[in-house]
Amino acid sequence: MNKQQATDFVIRELGKHHQRNDIIQKLCEISGINWNAAEKFVQQVEAENTGAIAMRQSPLITLIGMGTALAGLALMIWIATETLQGYIIFFLSFPVPYLGNLVYFFTGLAMMLGGLWGMWGTILKIWNS
Repeated sequence: MNKQQATDFVIRELGKHHQRNDIIQKLCEISGINWNAAEKFVQQVEAENTGAIAMRQSPLITLIGMGTALAGLALMIWIATETLQGYIIFFLSFPVPYLGNLVYFFTGLAMMLGGLWGMWGTILKIWNS
C-alpha cells in the first residue's frame, strides 16, 4: 500500500465515522508499520484533509442537524400555539403555572439552535478546506 492509497483509506474510514483506533489497527495490518507511526500518519491526514473528511461526513451530520432543528421548531410552534390558547402545561408536577410551557419552549429553541450550529460547523469545515 503506497502513501496515496493509505491517505485515501484513512479519509474514507474517517468519513464513515469509524473509530480512530480501528483505523490505526487496520493500517498497521495492511501496511506493516508500527502503531505510533500509523497514529501519527492518521493525525497528519486528518489535519491536512479536514474538508474532504467533512464532505464525506456531511450527509449524516446534515440529516441529524436538520432533523433536530425541525423537531425543535415544531416543538416551539406547538408550545407557542398551546400557550396562546391558554393551555397550561405543568413541568414535573410542579405547581407553577406555565412552567412547562417555558421549559418546553426553550428546549425546542435549544434543539433548533443546536441543530443549526452542528450543520454550520460542517459547512465551515467544507468551505475552509
